[in-house]
Amino acid sequence: MEFFQSRIGEFAALSTAILWAFTAIFFTVAGRSIGARMVNLVRLLLATLFLVITHKIVYSTFIPDLSNTRSWFYLGLSGAIGLTLGDTLLFQSFLDIGTQKGMVIMSFWPVFSSFFAFIFLGEKLGIVEICGIFLTILGISIVINSKVEKIYGGKPIRGVLFAFGSSLCQAVGILLAKEGLNAGMGALSGTVIRMIFATIVMVIFILSLNLFSEKSHYSMNFKGFIFAFFGAIVGPYLGVFLSLYAVSKAKVGIASALMTVSPILLIPLSYYFLEDRVKKSVVFGTVITVIGSILLFIWKR
Repeated sequence: MEFFQSRIGEFAALSTAILWAFTAIFFTVAGRSIGARMVNLVRLLLATLFLVITHKIVYSTFIPDLSNTRSWFYLGLSGAIGLTLGDTLLFQSFLDIGTQKGMVIMSFWPVFSSFFAFIFLGEKLGIVEICGIFLTILGISIVINSKVEKIYGGKPIRGVLFAFGSSLCQAVGILLAKEGLNAGMGALSGTVIRMIFATIVMVIFILSLNLFSEKSHYSMNFKGFIFAFFGAIVGPYLGVFLSLYAVSKAKVGIASALMTVSPILLIPLSYYFLEDRVKKSVVFGTVITVIGSILLFIWKR
């Protein structure tokens, strides 16, 4: 029990990774039917609804205290960057290069977050933790060099760039969220704020660019919305809440890295649900990436 309590932030991060693995499957299936942008909009709207109701049950108010303007600013900006821009890029990368590769490349975000945390928050990492980060980079490099399957969008360069862009947005988002939580906001309230701003920005983004008209090969079908619905529960509702709880209880770099073990779970999941081929290079690179994350978990100074 003492071991669990001393590492509750790390365990929350690992739980987040499990949820995100299933989320990737749900949103990939949904994205193939209704498109990446629509998936992101649907899951943000549903997650916001679930979260404000939960906040009402727990705190007797639908939204957090408006007087804490510092928390609202940082958490709102975090939601816009991490959940709107970052996840839209990630979902499109799933369609371009596949769920496995997209998730592994996105796993670069702990490197970004650790660097930003060192510069802006003064968090320092030991030699073992640094080795873990380098293993993460090595594993991702191996996966990137693996050939993209023909069943995907045919734009591998765009897919890789989008996945890296998503990892950068995720890192910036988690750093801003940490700052917002440090300003006196709880994990659940912080998640509500992030989701509200992410939803507002996503709606403005779609309406301003008239993206509803860009549905040439997508259809608004029941299957796509059902998978988006379950993905919204598993990912932005439960997963995002646990991710904020994790960074509030553990170092940003360590919590971020532990959330990257999702790709190793995706190997059997994507094979079973998406009929992806299990390529040796992808498996090898994924395992190396996860070993790097595990190093960050077992080494607690």
